[in-house]
Amino acid sequence: MKKLISIGLLLAVALTSMASFAGESRKDRLMNFYDAFGKAQVEKLDKIIVKNWISHDPNPGQEQGREGFKKFIPLVHSAISDVHWQVEEMIEEGSTIVVRSTMTATHTGPLLGVEATGKTFTIKAIDVHHFNRRGMVTETYHLEDWIAYLAQVDALGH
Repeated sequence: MKKLISIGLLLAVALTSMASFAGESRKDRLMNFYDAFGKAQVEKLDKIIVKNWISHDPNPGQEQGREGFKKFIPLVHSAISDVHWQVEEMIEEGSTIVVRSTMTATHTGPLLGVEATGKTFTIKAIDVHHFNRRGMVTETYHLEDWIAYLAQVDALGH
């Protein structure tokens, strides 16, 4: 009888932790990650990445963890405006989702050593997100085409 109660309790805890995500796919919930960055809605990161989230390829000046990413986003938004982040494709296999996306923005402040140009630029990105059993992202491999940004704002040497 004691084992049945323990199993029942474990099942109840598991179902309760999943209830907050009921009816919402990981792909749907992952849009919180892109809204957090694209729309500077950093509070949305609490809904998708764990506190000790690992970014395997952090941006210059970005600290590890959810709070480090939350601090980094406003820094970027102080250098760009009119941000539009478009998720082009999501591929899910097991506990991993790969995302191909495009960001367009206007260069309005110092970014990667380049003073504001007022030019619009577009970069492509690939992210590989790994999820835990609770449906939260634990780690991300990230690659953005910042060379394209430098070329579009005329910051590459001739």
